[in-house]
Amino acid sequence: MTAPSNVPGSPRNAIRPHDVLKSRSGRARKFAISDGVPVEVLESGPSVAARVATLASRLTIRPVLAVGSYVPDLPWPWSLIDLASRVLLPVSATVRETVSLPNASAQLVRAPGVLPADGSRRMILYFHGGAFLTCGANSHGRLVEALSKFADSPVLVVNYRLLPKHSVGMALDDCHDAYQWLRRRGYEPDQIVLAGDSAGGYLALSLAQRLQEVGEEPAALVAISPLLQLAKEYKQAHPNIKTDAMFPARAFDALVELVASAAEKNTADGKPEEIYEPLEHIKPGLPRTLIHVSGSEVLLHDAQLAASRLAAVGVPAEVRVWPGQVHDFQLTAPLLPEAVRSLRQIGEYIREATGQG
Repeated sequence: MTAPSNVPGSPRNAIRPHDVLKSRSGRARKFAISDGVPVEVLESGPSVAARVATLASRLTIRPVLAVGSYVPDLPWPWSLIDLASRVLLPVSATVRETVSLPNASAQLVRAPGVLPADGSRRMILYFHGGAFLTCGANSHGRLVEALSKFADSPVLVVNYRLLPKHSVGMALDDCHDAYQWLRRRGYEPDQIVLAGDSAGGYLALSLAQRLQEVGEEPAALVAISPLLQLAKEYKQAHPNIKTDAMFPARAFDALVELVASAAEKNTADGKPEEIYEPLEHIKPGLPRTLIHVSGSEVLLHDAQLAASRLAAVGVPAEVRVWPGQVHDFQLTAPLLPEAVRSLRQIGEYIREATGQG
């Protein structure tokens, strides 16, 4: 596992010059060349505002998750988070359109000034976090709006089916349905960027692997504080389990229990759904990948492991580590300066990956 550089903003392993290749649609695309080692950059910070956010999370969210993790099967009102977020979303000129999928819905988001989703330019397919259990397009509204602005792209946010009623495999099916909706809309794979935060990172990588089986490669994959490995032992043994301002060790026990229980109920031909570990299926040809993660959160383990395995098979992989931040700190944009800076970097990466300026 690689360690961050001790110089803020400096790459641990610099990317060599880009090659410019032609996509199937004739547009030039830039691809970073991998030499088998992931690029890892240590960002500056944390700011005073970030320190306050981390302390607030440690005093509020972490204790709630600690209690809830002992009784995960109780009917917790997780859906209220997204419903409440709809009320709290500020009024803006952002365009939001509901899209119907076979078993779920999605929201097509365009920040002011972004051109309509007509299949002619780039598109971000976004999978929200929330431990496969909660949140949605409303809870992630500000993050997605900022991403749309910085990437100059519409964003399709999938309201996939959630635990405990539905399985992770069913959520992945909904994400695949959203991708197919974009393809029918006229988007080519090299125009589409898969992105997600927390559990959404798992869905993004798993979908990229499903698409790889049918010969389709999206332009890039972007993951924010991603959960990329369902196995709990390595995270619970990671040093950051003591510094994570959101997740106690027991939270990962509860997550595994919920995922396994839902999978057991989702049967096909009399067999329960298998638990899928995307990091065990890394192959050459996956999309170039950018990961942003807090240096203090336990999911740093997943981020660094994923980047190492991707780079080892020739997939350009970059990890940007943000010291002292809370998990998924990009959700606090525009309140935290680091959140805005992170989303701006992601937007620039997406523009480069799609080769459309």
